[in-house]
Amino acid sequence: MAKGRQYQDTVFRAYMNDADRLRDVAGALHGRTYTSVERVRIVTLDGTFLSQMKNDISFLLAGRHLVFMEHQSTLNQNMPLRCLYYICEQLRQYIPAKSLYQNKQIPLPRPEFHVFYTGGANMPEEYEMKLSDAYAAASDAVNLELRVRVHNVAYDDAKLLLGKSAAMRDYAMFIQYVRVSMAQGMEREAAIREAVRYCIEHNVMKDFLIEHEREVIDMVAFEWNQKLFEEAKFEE
Repeated sequence: MAKGRQYQDTVFRAYMNDADRLRDVAGALHGRTYTSVERVRIVTLDGTFLSQMKNDISFLLAGRHLVFMEHQSTLNQNMPLRCLYYICEQLRQYIPAKSLYQNKQIPLPRPEFHVFYTGGANMPEEYEMKLSDAYAAASDAVNLELRVRVHNVAYDDAKLLLGKSAAMRDYAMFIQYVRVSMAQGMEREAAIREAVRYCIEHNVMKDFLIEHEREVIDMVAFEWNQKLFEEAKFEE
């Protein structure tokens, strides 16, 4: 991972940028097991000269599912609108413009949108956000809808999704260990180092943390600083 990118990527994005982990999470979401036969193509938006759209993770699964995954430690009620931007930009890159003017129907992968929340608010384990909730005029006739499934993955070993997905469980455990160490009075960087040490010792995200230890420390420290800055700005 390039040095300049470490402050733009979260640990979530870096850790989940892996075909096997994405199959694991997708299998937990879909209630089935995906194997290497089901090809994963990571198509995350990184921004281009013409578009500054960036998201956490998006991938094509078996050419049929287009899955968007976002991580949040602070909830954003505008996620359905943001996801609408994401899917439009993704399809713009995916479909040649001239095809739109041809009569032949363009086959589309089925899109789905997921937010994984690791904050401390008391939230349901899973719920749904809808684009139509933001419409100024309420009506039974909704002509454009987009649904986002929000998963509260703040670590709790009783949570169903964490029991089904090893990758998501390990990520949630790592974030929890950082929080616990900070709550016990450790400075931020020391807490991150302790969480990395503990997780490696207990085989949680072990291979990833061994390979990216320095970058993970930098990324998490920046993520916590950014969160505190945003909270302070909101309070002000």
